[in-house]
Amino acid sequence: MKMNKVLPGYGYVANFLDAPVRIGMIYRMDDKQFLPAIHFNDAVPGVDLGRFIEAGSRAAIKFSQAKDVSISFGGSATTQLGKSEVKLSFKRSKSVAGVIEDAAVEALRYENVMPQLQEIWAERGYTKFRREYVFVYEVVTAASGTVIYSADAKNEVVLAHSLGQAVTKLADLGSGQFEYVSNTKRTLEIIRPVAHKPLFKAFWLRSNGEPELLG
Repeated sequence: MKMNKVLPGYGYVANFLDAPVRIGMIYRMDDKQFLPAIHFNDAVPGVDLGRFIEAGSRAAIKFSQAKDVSISFGGSATTQLGKSEVKLSFKRSKSVAGVIEDAAVEALRYENVMPQLQEIWAERGYTKFRREYVFVYEVVTAASGTVIYSADAKNEVVLAHSLGQAVTKLADLGSGQFEYVSNTKRTLEIIRPVAHKPLFKAFWLRSNGEPELLG
């Protein structure tokens, strides 16, 4: 799993490869790749993390800002797109567009396990490589969705509904029933019509044992 930070300022990392991310995972970062090291409960089996996890209400989350991405829908002579197609024109690099459907945040009240985390870091030698080891404390789950990340500016991506249905609004991407038609530059994508975990947050421990948000 390679790190790709999305939504600058919010600290979210995108799970483009649908890795089995969950709260309590400890990863080692090597050249921006996440290597699963251990889960919190592998080291501390007697603590039920579920007691300290809360979930928010579910809703659709849209990723699109007019200054970063313009969107064109098919079905008209002016777009030259089929009725089941949509074009995302990325104006800026490192931009995101799409929708995840029925999404909810699950977050850990991490202060409840800080003593155990500090002990894990000390006992396993993670303190020697502080910025390489991170702890996942928040995960976003979704029922389906389509999220496109463009590494480059002036990139055009065309998607088509995989069942041939008409696409008329951004919210339609939330179904995850899409496939690539074309793209002009580098992109990464989350296109899934099934339940998945598209985003997560993690932190590493400073020398004083306090957390610092990754990203």
